Amino acid sequence: MLFKLASSLHREELRLPFEPDPQWVEENQVVAVLSGGSEALFLEKVNKGEITLDKPIYLIAGEQSNSLAASCEILSWINQHHGHGEIRTHR
Repeated sequence: MLFKLASSLHREELRLPFEPDPQWVEENQVVAVLSGGSEALFLEKVNKGEITLDKPIYLIAGEQSNSLAASCEILSWINQHHGHGEIRTHR
């Protein structure tokens, strides 16, 4: 499953830094963090049960709109809650 997260403050066109393999996306929890301010959106998905800490979470970060910084914040939260996460910036 692929979740795309972007703050409503960012109105520019936000896109993935690479096109992930569809099979990899289907088999994993993949979160595209497209902008800063996405941390709360991630937590909403966790609280709704759409994203679970029972499986690894792969964060895709881009080079625009503080995507990497937000991904690092999310990864820190995952680690603090004993989950497994990884940030990917390219294939």
